[in-house]
Amino acid sequence: MLDPNNYRLDEGQATKTYTNQEVINAQDEIETKLVKENISDLKSSILNNGFLEVDKIVVKVLQNLDDEIPKYLVIEGNRRTSAFKSLISENYESGTQQFKTDFPKELQNKYKSINVILVQGTEEEINNYSQRLMGIRHVSGPKKWGGYQSAKLINDMWATFNIGKHLKYEKIGSFLGIRPKEVKLRHEAYLALLQMKKNPNYSSQASSSLYTLFHEMVSSNKYFKYTWLGWSDEKLEFTANKPLERVYKGILPDDEKKKEINNPAKLRHLAKIVAIKEVREQIESGTCLNDVDYDFDASKRVSKIKSFITFVVKQELEDLPESELNLYRTLSLKLSELISGEDK
Repeated sequence: MLDPNNYRLDEGQATKTYTNQEVINAQDEIETKLVKENISDLKSSILNNGFLEVDKIVVKVLQNLDDEIPKYLVIEGNRRTSAFKSLISENYESGTQQFKTDFPKELQNKYKSINVILVQGTEEEINNYSQRLMGIRHVSGPKKWGGYQSAKLINDMWATFNIGKHLKYEKIGSFLGIRPKEVKLRHEAYLALLQMKKNPNYSSQASSSLYTLFHEMVSSNKYFKYTWLGWSDEKLEFTANKPLERVYKGILPDDEKKKEINNPAKLRHLAKIVAIKEVREQIESGTCLNDVDYDFDASKRVSKIKSFITFVVKQELEDLPESELNLYRTLSLKLSELISGEDK
């Protein structure tokens, strides 16, 4: 049986607890979702190379079912299982109860008997083993999940440890093979996104696709994270509501479906410039990043003037069109006014 709570399928929706019978009833829906995960490459590989068991599928028993035939829930290997089941569905003719003649005999035999690893123990022991296995394979291992899915696993592991905060990060890091600091940032980013989901004004737009931006938010400089957005290490959330909502508006599409902040680089830019009082006031008043006026900064004005002087020096009078000459005349008058005003 495919796992309805497969992390790969998690797109930020609320996690549902399934009874074992509901798991069975949801199989068609789960397989449809996994097909969207681009299993065509796996199907092609299985057809060409057979169902190789280099990485065995890991399962646990589904308990308390009325059915006398035992059923097993896939813990690791949902995509491969889905790809194989999809091939079976496409090549098994229910009318004759036989496979199509061109379907490989090896796969027909594999359909009858497949080797798996059965995990046994208490529910807690099985859950701990499952989390560690998925972390090793999909967080730090060769078949990485997206950032949101790995962060959700870290959050789930966090909930299982009844120890101090920093010890949790160290323990999870040792299990997953990543630095405790990175565990901390991924966890904070997940919680920051969860905070947005809990805000009734933004919950419907708090998509898992925003995770990379939230990771950038919690990874940014101290002024941006702690002073401006008010991140609390105790509450594990942002506490400065107005600046936080300003960021929300920046990362969400406007009425014209355009985003002011559509990648981590732009968020890094915001984090850098918001420490400047004059810029911060503009940002907080709603000024778009691209429209921020930096002319309050004398050094930037001097730099612009020097660049313009360099440009003017290179010009040849006879090569200038009348339209440009008129602009230079206007500039000359303005400069004369500025200088004469200074002499008074």
